[in-house]
Amino acid sequence: MVEETIRAIKEAEARAEQIVKEAKSRGSQLLSDAEKEAAQLKEKELWQAKQGAEQAMERARAKGEQTLADAEKSIAGEVQALKEKASQKAGEAVELVIAKLV
Repeated sequence: MVEETIRAIKEAEARAEQIVKEAKSRGSQLLSDAEKEAAQLKEKELWQAKQGAEQAMERARAKGEQTLADAEKSIAGEVQALKEKASQKAGEAVELVIAKLV
């Protein structure tokens, strides 16, 4: 009977040892899986951030080009108006000089 008890204890210890060994292995596997998932999530987040930044950059570039085009158009109009005014003033200046000479 004592031998049976000792054998039962040894078997229980062996099962407990096997359970601990399996738990450690499972814990290591869970940790490895979690690390892989974290790395994938980090890569995905970085990719999304990069895409967002590229899209924002493209929108800013397009807006800058439109602002520049609008400014060039406005300046061209102002230049044309100044040329017309200068031409008109040149005609008046010629008439004034002729009037002074006569």
